[in-house]
Amino acid sequence: MSPRDAVAANHSPKLTAMVWIEDRSTRISRGQADVVTSEGLQVRLGEAPAFAQGEEVAVRLSFERGAATVAVTARVAWVRGALDQVECGLQWSTPPSERRDLDAWLAKAA
Repeated sequence: MSPRDAVAANHSPKLTAMVWIEDRSTRISRGQADVVTSEGLQVRLGEAPAFAQGEEVAVRLSFERGAATVAVTARVAWVRGALDQVECGLQWSTPPSERRDLDAWLAKAA
């Protein structure tokens, strides 16, 4: 993720991104995006996830309370931490042509 593309999720209240990550076993991990870019995102999770580095996951992002979610897929680049202080990095695996909603949000947030 290049620094110029990075968008701090807590930059302002309207840019907060809530994240739901679903693994192959359909377990859902919830978190808060710290960084969202055109290449992927970094997420703080409330608990240790069931997924591991290298796995493909389904991701839903909500940028505004009550707004529709954005659905994409990603590959887990890394997972760090333990118990209630876990972070993970995800890289988009959804083709760019299918990321219109995400790209529109990133353009608006820039």
